[in-house]
Amino acid sequence: MFFAAYADESYDLDLGVYILTASLVDLTEAETIRTTLGGLRKGGQKLHWSKEPDLRREELAKVASAFRSISLATVGTALPMNAERARRKCLEAVLPEIEAAGTNMLVMESRQVRNDKLDKQTLAVCKRKRVISTKVHIEFMPGSTDALLWLPDIVCGAALAAYRGDERHLEQLSSAAIVIEVDAS
Repeated sequence: MFFAAYADESYDLDLGVYILTASLVDLTEAETIRTTLGGLRKGGQKLHWSKEPDLRREELAKVASAFRSISLATVGTALPMNAERARRKCLEAVLPEIEAAGTNMLVMESRQVRNDKLDKQTLAVCKRKRVISTKVHIEFMPGSTDALLWLPDIVCGAALAAYRGDERHLEQLSSAAIVIEVDAS
């Protein structure tokens, strides 16, 4: 099997929670996931957990749990929270995990050139520290470009809901999502 990782984030600064999820997608299933998630989009350019009503979130979690993919939800916690520091800590934790799972490519939703550059700097630091090999690389694209970016959005949303006290959706994802906690202070 050949894998690629697709990543998205969600956060609640007041709660002190930043989640960066990397979904490991078996490339033989990629088109099925794209088609399925694309069919669930209702208006707009992309499917987005935070804009969906609760019943729809239940449906999204159910659909995501049916794929063979595994999502690594890296959760950084700190109060007060610096979002960029938390993102960096989460990225530092998830990069070796995706490489250990057999992929060297991480596709991330672009957050503008300036912010993408910060992620590339984190990648370079991880390589210099030999936390990951030089083969690992990151590509950026708009969230509306590839429905595979919506899979980690679903998992991020379910994980954030759990940290807010509603664990139903994360439980629904069960073995399709693994939570990795990191100190983001």
